[in-house]
Amino acid sequence: MINWVDTGKETEPDNKHRVSLGTAVKTPAGVRYKVLQNDLGQILLDPVKTVPAYEAWIYENPDRIESIRRGIMQAQSGQLLSVNLGFEEGEEE
Repeated sequence: MINWVDTGKETEPDNKHRVSLGTAVKTPAGVRYKVLQNDLGQILLDPVKTVPAYEAWIYENPDRIESIRRGIMQAQSGQLLSVNLGFEEGEEE
């Protein structure tokens, strides 16, 4: 269940249609908001975090995310694999 809390604040858009939240709403650092509006005119601010374009490919396929999570869980449980890429210790690529 989602709990709504009345902040006790009312506001109105300025002449550029901006709405100030003031100090009534605590906003975590690095969070942006997706703005949604319904037929009644109610506005919902949905917190989102932006992903850099060079990392977006990971999130575009649920199988990739699951594979990464599985690898992290395996590493945390000690299921590590040593791979020899043909370089000797101290040797440069």
